[in-house]
Amino acid sequence: MGKPTGFMEYERKNRIELPVEERIKSFADFHTSLPKDIQRQQAARCMNCGVPFCQSAMKIDGKNVGCPLANWIPEWNHLLYLGLEEEAYRRLEKTAPFPEFTGSVCPALCEAVCCCSIHDEAVGVRSNELYLAELAFAKNWIQPKVIKERNGLKACVIGSGPAGLACAKRLNEAGFSVTVYEKNRRFGGLLMYGIPNMKLDKSIVERRIRLLEEEGIKFIGNIKIGYDISIEEIKEKYDEIVFACGTSLPRGLNLEKDSLEGIYYAVDFLSMTTEDYLLKRNFTYDLKDKRVVIVGGGDTANDCCATAVRMQAKDIIELEITKEPPIKPTKEWPYYPNQKKTDYGVEEANIVLHKDIRKYQTTICRIYGKDKVEGVRIKKVESVIENGKMVFRDIPNTEEDIVCDVILLAMGFLGTKKEDLRRYGMKDDSFIVSTKGHRYADHISVCGDMKNGQSLVVLAIKDGLDCAEEIIEKRVCKKKT
Repeated sequence: MGKPTGFMEYERKNRIELPVEERIKSFADFHTSLPKDIQRQQAARCMNCGVPFCQSAMKIDGKNVGCPLANWIPEWNHLLYLGLEEEAYRRLEKTAPFPEFTGSVCPALCEAVCCCSIHDEAVGVRSNELYLAELAFAKNWIQPKVIKERNGLKACVIGSGPAGLACAKRLNEAGFSVTVYEKNRRFGGLLMYGIPNMKLDKSIVERRIRLLEEEGIKFIGNIKIGYDISIEEIKEKYDEIVFACGTSLPRGLNLEKDSLEGIYYAVDFLSMTTEDYLLKRNFTYDLKDKRVVIVGGGDTANDCCATAVRMQAKDIIELEITKEPPIKPTKEWPYYPNQKKTDYGVEEANIVLHKDIRKYQTTICRIYGKDKVEGVRIKKVESVIENGKMVFRDIPNTEEDIVCDVILLAMGFLGTKKEDLRRYGMKDDSFIVSTKGHRYADHISVCGDMKNGQSLVVLAIKDGLDCAEEIIEKRVCKKKT
């Protein structure tokens, strides 16, 4: 596969990015694909490994290793290198239902275990994947696959995020008449509202939704199950019900005055900003000339940084409760490297503000303000293991007061709201619906983040596909036998 000596001849090249000073002027995607000949060279770097861990789809010590979708990466890299682009895409689509999404936002677990990365930089798998996906749309290789034979069963998928879309697509292919319900006006869930436009252009999400509609899936928006329509009505209408509602309960600070004006959950901030941007209206949460504190150090916090920079915030500080990661990874291949990285949003903020905005091992211990937030007191903490669990202890004499106008909470999620679970007719004794497999009750399944807790887009897609396969096996395959 690939060119036998390609990994020695060609250096890794990533997608072309606009300079920071240019890209922060808008919320448009700031990436462009590499030229065709360069992209072929990147595919040639694939080493034809004896054991290609990139497509392994397995776990080591409970951690995902390789592509969860088991994409046939060496095969389509080889075809791309040969210039057989349509053939390469056809291999890709066999396992990847939405390569335009994973090619844009996946953290590339495949690249972390690429054998080339042991002594050099990994093959640019994600870049090659996105190149093939976008080329396929441009060349009209992707056409709606209209299902001619239906199995007589109706399925309802509640939630149109990556898990829900993947589940709906697979059920539709198996002959189910599928309806997707979404509480928001626009479809895509996390893909639409949780990821900023510059990271995933919303026209890409809308393009896929249109394609799924043409394939026979019905989408109904602005409907919240259990509130606008009772779960009893849904049970009467559909033979199978799949809950793919994501995680609806963000983690808060639990401090006095944590409900002051100016304190927002990141998911609300990013969602409303996307809606404002698409409707071309003034931003509801405008950060222009504001001093912003972002609590959290993950992808969502990074997206908040990038958004704040584009809104021309006066100052940005990002508080990360964990230790500063090492420059060089301490975990050996094939584990995902635990090294310090500076993602696009933090990079932009650092350049614009002429400083590293991150404060590690730091959290908020007090909030100042009367009607709206005026400042916070922060403190240093250290993690220790107590009774087998990691807890954080204060480091004495490290408190410091900071003036701020806005606090964005990007601290992750606790699961599904208890009231929502009650409305769905589910037990509310745990925030995350835990099931063996995906079956929650007779004719009712759960998938994605709602089942597993917050995770990656690619893992949500995989779980949605697995959920659909369980339903197909139970309702279609057994029926035939």
